[in-house]
Parts: sequence; structure tokens; C-alpha cells
Amino acid sequence: YKLKTDGSVVNGKASGGGVLRDSRGRVIFAFYKEFGENGVLQAEALAVLEGLLLCGTRGLSGILVEVDSAVLVSLVKSSALGGWLHCNVIRRIRRLLDQLAKSFRHIFREANGVADGLAALQGCPSTVFNSPQLLPREVRGRIAMDAAQVPAFRLVLE
Repeated sequence: YKLKTDGSVVNGKASGGGVLRDSRGRVIFAFYKEFGENGVLQAEALAVLEGLLLCGTRGLSGILVEVDSAVLVSLVKSSALGGWLHCNVIRRIRRLLDQLAKSFRHIFREANGVADGLAALQGCPSTVFNSPQLLPREVRGRIAMDAAQVPAFRLVLE
């Protein structure tokens, strides 16, 4: 299994999303959750935590976890606890990674389009999607593009 998560902050409101797929790329579940007023690092961490908790409740292990926050990956892999705001979440992530995960690594944002789309849903109620058909259309489109191995591009305007 591969779990990809992402966090988002818009107007001070944090949210996160993620998707778990099997080795064939089929969606096992996806989620969107609101986290209240938090910064982006906290949103990223809470999204990872939520994804791991959902995996744990389903009895899944051996999970490859990928996130597009290099800072979060470095913090979780180090012995540091981060600031007061992050320390309990980081501890819980480390504990769940030890129990459920094979690896925890950074990926580029362009490879995390589905989780990015889920995290950006803003204004939707917190939801677990147990079927890809239940996902919003824009996220289903990203899943189809991902499954077809169509590369994602990010335009940077200067």
C-alpha cells in the first residue's frame, strides 16, 4: 500500500487530505479533514497522522508513506521534537510509522496531485471516501491522470 498525504492552509484555515492505494494503483480510501486554525507544517503533519490512523483502524501495515513536505520528513526522521505546537503530533506519527509503515519519504508536489486536490477541497465536511466514485469530480480526474501516468506540471510565472 502507498499513502500520499498533503496539507493546505487558506485564510488561516488548515485542512488535509490523502489517498491510500494498493500495489495496482486502486484507491482503497481517500480522505479530507479540516484542522482549524493552524500553520502549513501542522496541517501537513495532521494529514499524515489522519492517514496513518485510518490505515491502523483498517488493520493495514507495510505502508509506503509519501508527503511533499521535506521539512516534515526531516523533522519526523530526526530525534528533534520540533516546536511545542508540533511535538505531540510528531511523537504520534513516529509511533504509527513504527507500527504500520515500511518507509516515510519526500516526493515532489507534482507527484502528489491527488492528495493536493483532496487537501484543497476547503469548505467540505470532513469525509472518508471508501470508493473512488464518491470523490469530487476534480479529484477523480487527477486519479485518472495519475493512473495513466500523465505527468503533472507546475507553471511558475515570474
